[in-house]
Amino acid sequence: MRPAGEISLAIEQAVEQLWTPERCPTLAEIAAHLMTVGVAFNAIRNTVPKMKRYGRLVICGQRKVPRRNRPAAEYALPHQVHAANEADFVGLSQAMQLWG
Repeated sequence: MRPAGEISLAIEQAVEQLWTPERCPTLAEIAAHLMTVGVAFNAIRNTVPKMKRYGRLVICGQRKVPRRNRPAAEYALPHQVHAANEADFVGLSQAMQLWG
């Protein structure tokens, strides 16, 4: 497998910086963050779906955004989604222990 390119590494870093457990970045937010560094929007728009296809990014949800009729996909790194699911599971297991 060939090494990751500069754009995909920049996208991974941007998602890492913009991600919070409550809210994941959309494509527009990732692009706005990277365009300040000098990455072209078309390069970001073409690279994100490829990263999703190869499992380097995952869609963690959808959110209604201004100036768009459909909800926008929110992207995260796979380990971030796993960590968020583990945090939810801990709360669920505590509730089950109190209940039963």
